[in-house]
Amino acid sequence: MLKWIPRVLLLLVVLVIATVLFAMEPIAKWAIESEGSKAVGARVTVDSVDIKLYPTHVALNGLTVANPQEPMRNLLESERISADVDTKALLKQQVIADQVLLSGLQLYTERSTPGTLDGSMPPPKPEQEGSGMPSITLPDANAIMSEEQAIIQAEVNDIENGFKSLESKWQEKSKTLPKEETFNEFKQRWEALKKKNTLERLAGAKQLRDDIKDELKQFKGLNKELGADIDMAKSLTQRAAKLPSAQSQRIMSKYGIDQGTEGMLRFLVGDEATAMVQRGLTLYRETVGDLASKEPEPTQPEASSELPVNILIREILIDGYQMVGEEKLAYSGEIRDVTDKQDYWNKPITMLLKGGVNNTSQLQIDGIFDQRGDALKSAFSMALKQLALSGVSLSQSPQLPLQLEKGLADINANFAVNGSDLSGSVKGLVNQAKLLVTNASSENDTAQRLAKALESVSKLVMNLNVGGSVSDPIVKLKSNLDSIIGDVLGEELKGQLKEVEADVKAKIQSKYGDDLNRLQEKRELLADYQSLLGDREAALQAIMKELM
Repeated sequence: MLKWIPRVLLLLVVLVIATVLFAMEPIAKWAIESEGSKAVGARVTVDSVDIKLYPTHVALNGLTVANPQEPMRNLLESERISADVDTKALLKQQVIADQVLLSGLQLYTERSTPGTLDGSMPPPKPEQEGSGMPSITLPDANAIMSEEQAIIQAEVNDIENGFKSLESKWQEKSKTLPKEETFNEFKQRWEALKKKNTLERLAGAKQLRDDIKDELKQFKGLNKELGADIDMAKSLTQRAAKLPSAQSQRIMSKYGIDQGTEGMLRFLVGDEATAMVQRGLTLYRETVGDLASKEPEPTQPEASSELPVNILIREILIDGYQMVGEEKLAYSGEIRDVTDKQDYWNKPITMLLKGGVNNTSQLQIDGIFDQRGDALKSAFSMALKQLALSGVSLSQSPQLPLQLEKGLADINANFAVNGSDLSGSVKGLVNQAKLLVTNASSENDTAQRLAKALESVSKLVMNLNVGGSVSDPIVKLKSNLDSIIGDVLGEELKGQLKEVEADVKAKIQSKYGDDLNRLQEKRELLADYQSLLGDREAALQAIMKELM
């Protein structure tokens, strides 16, 4: 009767193992999509997951990561990511592998459905009307205020906190000044000395003078310190008075509007230059940028064999491509020594990619990401030579669709990040260039004049400079087309630029005017303490004079 029990137990074990193996890949797919989407803040999807045991091999097929900043674009997508991983480490949520293969990588591809977590569509871009002035991408003042409000409020708060700090400081210092009782005591001592004989009076007067001098010593330092703080109060008052103007100028600089007609191509290209920088920074933050966050090292037992890392990959072999206009730019290379604890290897992460188009144009990308110090320091460079371009849209404006029909491009880019500080530049030279204003309305006189002016242009020179921080980059773009475009667009655009700045300034004044007026009234904040200091010092000097 008991003979069937071992058979049933064996059957149950087989069924459990089969269920685990069958469900492992769907569970892994769900976990990657669910947790990945939460981490990125946008949709992460995988077509399928392959898992093999002993040795453990994991492959992700058709990985797509949406761009959280641009829901209708992907941050990246790849055909396949595969690696042999350490099973025990994987169970402890550690990724340890000698080699990872990343195939068919593409960046910034377009999506057919939004990549937002809730699937909602991004708001449509406002339609442009009219047939005269071309559609120039100038930021709306309300949108600017929404973006910049936190920074402006922080400046107002900083000025207010400066006044509060000064007032609190001198409230405390005034408590240490000689009080009325001290003056009365000195006077009583002098009155008593007057009744003494000459010797006693001289000796007592000397001691009294020394005591008064000790009290007077502090006034020299206090007067100097008070003078500096009065200047500080005046400076804070001036900051409050100039805040609307200073902040509007800062905002114009941030959006590149302060360049006037010198950065004219920026207005035609619109936000595409800024968007390209933002895409790169988003990719940086979602990958290498996370290494900047230092976490306390877990204490490991002395005899522990566990590695003190969450990620440890010797090399990631990459191949992929990018569409540039109508050209397919293929590349391959490697990223080495990837870990979230670079002190483990005591060397930075390095990247080297090379590629080209049909063995003609040459691409090289170098990168180094060093987190061994207090702040993550990164340096990235790209050189692209003799890239044949065709059909590259420079302006999305329906009224002024500017297109680079053809050209031969040399591009050099260099970026550096130190902690959160960002600096970089992109220099582009396109020879044999042919620029067209395509499908422009024949009624649009401005577009027709610009098309005529561009007929003689055979070279396109562009310089893009980036500053600010990783979270708040400042992008400026200049080109040899600026003067041509500026001549065509003329005074009308300059007037629009002034209107935007004036509108921003007015909105700052409207929102913060009462606070700023109140802060400016604090100019004489320390006047009472100055009078108090002068009165107390004068009272001591009067007693001293009488003693003399």
